[in-house]
Parts: sequence; structure tokens; C-alpha cells
Amino acid sequence: MLTRRRLLILGTGAAAALFSMFILRHLESGGREAECSEPPISYGRDECQVCKMIVDYEPSSAAMYVEEFGRRRWYFFDDIGCAAVWYKVVKSRGGRVLAVCARDRVDGQWIDLRSAAVLITDEFTSMNTGFLAAKPENVEAYRRGEVRWGPRPGKLIKTVSGSCHLERFRYGEAWSVPSGWDEGC
Repeated sequence: MLTRRRLLILGTGAAAALFSMFILRHLESGGREAECSEPPISYGRDECQVCKMIVDYEPSSAAMYVEEFGRRRWYFFDDIGCAAVWYKVVKSRGGRVLAVCARDRVDGQWIDLRSAAVLITDEFTSMNTGFLAAKPENVEAYRRGEVRWGPRPGKLIKTVSGSCHLERFRYGEAWSVPSGWDEGC
């Protein structure tokens, strides 16, 4: 027979088990709560944290989920170059970057920029860097012009790893791309 007391004990035990599973999953993921499936970006409304332009061109846009000063929040960027600049700002202030997201130029899906290939192209981007992101397996599709999303692709000049791009890229004078920034990538 199920008494109130047993029901209360069972309910408390089930709640404790669920809470423990949540805590373990949170710890296993390194406390990471954000994935790059669909950052909450509002095109035409959100402002780039670095250059202060409105984020409105999807192929070169990026988003970053960070934890700093005791809170977590999203930042949005109109160009992958701006995301790289802000990545270093967050790190220099002792913050943690939980996710860096960019659009795969071939299929339009949000991907983690840290494990992506950064395409250096002659294609239009918001800050005229020519930086675009793609999954490593999509680089050759871009090179062949087999892009299923966005405008016609430009010429692929070279690629660098997303992690190297985030660590090394800095704008030059007048928001230019300094030559040689990618040496050693």
C-alpha cells in the first residue's frame, strides 16, 4: 500500500535523482550551456560589439556566448573579424568564451567557429575582410562554387583554422586586414 509518507519519500528521491543528473550533465559539458544551433540574433536590429555597425549580412555574421563579471550573455558581430577581436577582449578581461558561432557559407547552418575553417576570399563581407566560415568538409564545395546558401561565392584565396583566426587576427589601420596576420596558422 502506498501511503502519503512513502509517496513523499519517492517524490523526494526522484527529484534528487533528476537534480543530480542535471548537475552531472552540466559538469561534464564544462558548464557550457550554449551551442551554435541557433543564436538569438536579430538581423537588422543587433549591433556589432566591435565596430558598432548593425548586424544585417548573414553570410559573414557571428555570435559569441561568454561568461564574464559573474554573468552570461550573447554578443553579435557583423563580420568574423570583429568576433576575433572581441574573443581576445573577453579573454584579456578574464572571461570565458562558451561558444563562438558563425554561418557555414556553403549550407547556412550555424557552426562552432573554433573547429571550423575560415575561408579567406575576395567575397563581400560587412567589414570587407573576405572572412567566411565553413565546416572543414565543405571547403572544397566552396572552392568548386557549390554553395547552397547566400549569394554566389567569390574566389577562395586560402584557409586558416578558426581557432588560429580567433587567436591571431587584429584589424590594422582604418579597419584594414594587415598583411601577414595569418603567418604561422
